[in-house]
Amino acid sequence: MGRDEIRIAGAGGQGVVTAGRILAEAAILSGREATHSQVYGPQSRGGASRSDVVISSEAIGFPLADSIDLLVVLSAEAYAKYEPELGVEGMLIVDSRCAPGSLNGNAASFPVVDTARVVSGGQLVTGVVALGVLQAHTGVVDAVALEQAVAARVPAQHRKMNLDALAAGMKLAGGGSS
Repeated sequence: MGRDEIRIAGAGGQGVVTAGRILAEAAILSGREATHSQVYGPQSRGGASRSDVVISSEAIGFPLADSIDLLVVLSAEAYAKYEPELGVEGMLIVDSRCAPGSLNGNAASFPVVDTARVVSGGQLVTGVVALGVLQAHTGVVDAVALEQAVAARVPAQHRKMNLDALAAGMKLAGGGSS
């Protein structure tokens, strides 16, 4: 599998940073190496936010993403800012609200934000829905490991809602849930 550089980008309040942490933990639970880094704007809600995760089958010498293989975009601002940084052969997963009129062969759109609103009544679980889509669409981490990481990293009172969000994301991309 080599090295996968994944960027999850969206707006503050969508759970982008939490999603990156969960993805890195799921990669480790899947038996791979992983690093996580984050960048977010001054606003905790609505400002630009991104999480970069490097996943490798070998020791990671350089921990930052510098050649994005997979970009998950959850807001129009994030699409405009980060889509140009996606490698030529990179894969794009984009929320259907901010997808352009036509997508190339390495791109797919899903109603991630709308699904998060159905599950939670807001945007807070958007990142977890995106993780479900990411896992079912790419298999970059093991589904059971991802579920374990979600359960371990979210507050206990929100665990069921987040596991429901993960399952909803997997279903969007044609995957099952455990």
